[in-house]
Amino acid sequence: MTSFSARVADRGFRLLMKREPASPDELVMRLRRIAAMARLPGGLPSGVTARKTTIGNEPAVPPGVPAVRVSPSQPTATVLYLHGGAFISGRFPTYAELCGQLAKRLNARVFWIDYRLAPEAAYPAALDDAHHAYRALAEDYPDEPLALIGDSAGGNLTLATLLRLRDAQAASPDSSPRMPACAVSISPGADAVGDTPSRQANAASDAMLTPRMIKMATDLYLAGHDPRDPYVSPIYGDFRGLPPLMLTVSESEALRDDAYRVAHRARQAGVAVTLRARWNMPHVWPVFHSMLPEARQDVTEIVGFMRRHLSAPVACTRAVARTKLRLAHSG
Repeated sequence: MTSFSARVADRGFRLLMKREPASPDELVMRLRRIAAMARLPGGLPSGVTARKTTIGNEPAVPPGVPAVRVSPSQPTATVLYLHGGAFISGRFPTYAELCGQLAKRLNARVFWIDYRLAPEAAYPAALDDAHHAYRALAEDYPDEPLALIGDSAGGNLTLATLLRLRDAQAASPDSSPRMPACAVSISPGADAVGDTPSRQANAASDAMLTPRMIKMATDLYLAGHDPRDPYVSPIYGDFRGLPPLMLTVSESEALRDDAYRVAHRARQAGVAVTLRARWNMPHVWPVFHSMLPEARQDVTEIVGFMRRHLSAPVACTRAVARTKLRLAHSG
């Protein structure tokens, strides 16, 4: 049964977010205004601190990717968090509590990156930043396990980063970073074409998004790029050789079928997939940890999934990834 808190949140999100924009410019202004005032209750748990930093300083991304490092005193793992916001908005205060929970419960340093946003920086800027940040973290922490997690647009970037890392390994295995121990994609937008049936079927039941909003945001991000490119539409990707993957999605949201199609393709490719689906939840509900009991339950499930894979020795994790890669390219 859906909690009272979730029903209240549904109404609140509809009033705050679910209005058809008159133009792409209006959509950008509205989402950035919402992000600017979206400071969720809860904050960082005890024993966890947050500070601004940058990741990597190569000429390709000067002067490095801006980030917030959320960490306990003696972390033993690293997590890269890729935020949502339709590729056009997103600020750390929205994610402080969730990143803090991940940091404390996984005993991990969590890097929330402030990747470049559309329309000022269209594809591939956000993916370049995510890929660059991951590579830099893999180099900075060579003896510790790494994981990827993202929501919505960040869920798209999580999947696209996995594909890009796998492809880089195939092209240059000796100079490429190891694959993550695991990845989590929360309500990912994985279809830039927009063909999934739930876009229309759940247009009314989704508390936040409409097909028009999704199409506008996607067009701003693509800026004319091919929407069937797997790096922008992971549902068209080859998932062979990817690490264990967890997906969460609401049966009521417009992006429902994006997650289901990713899960199907990944399983076909031999990837271990955990899919957590709930009825009548808002888009990216695990982000709202302090607001929704369902979010607290499912963050515990996400933490459990990540902990199981982050506990594997790094050398073993790297060996498994290379074995999968050899198998993928031999068949």
